[in-house]
Amino acid sequence: MSPNIFSKAAIRKKIHLRLKQLNNLEIAEASLDILAQLGFPDGSKVAIFAGLSKEPQLLKLIVSQPNVKWHLPKVRGPGKMDFLRFEKIEALSQGAFGILEPDHGVEATHLDFMICPGVAFTREGHRLGQGGGFYDRAIPRFPKTKIIGVGFKCQVVDQLPIDKHDCLMDQVIIARTGT
Repeated sequence: MSPNIFSKAAIRKKIHLRLKQLNNLEIAEASLDILAQLGFPDGSKVAIFAGLSKEPQLLKLIVSQPNVKWHLPKVRGPGKMDFLRFEKIEALSQGAFGILEPDHGVEATHLDFMICPGVAFTREGHRLGQGGGFYDRAIPRFPKTKIIGVGFKCQVVDQLPIDKHDCLMDQVIIARTGT
């Protein structure tokens, strides 16, 4: 079978190779730029993520915006995750896929904003995830939530193959630095 350059697997492989080339300083600088573009009203309920090493690092938001009600994903099984309220980074532990997550907390039934990681994004708001379908299953449970994808410049592509279950981002924030 010849690889289709527009297949999801081929795009993931290409972007993962780009991300692998980023060093810790580049990731830190790009993450700070993304953080500077994210601001939420006091009291709002926001789901963020604890990034893998080659994803935007967003947990500093918890300290810089203490009046926001923060939620992190908690993997419950294959393709299933909930968002749990938490207040302190120190209360997180390594969970599924080696990602920091809360051990316990109140499960979100409503979110004002959801910040989504991704492997690739288009400027129009299409997102390609890791392939497990976690966010594409979670997003429809929060129909009034503003969905914001975040990533680095090397993750932006002109187009992505789209399936009916793929969720569109309301906004995509890309680091303005050289990544």
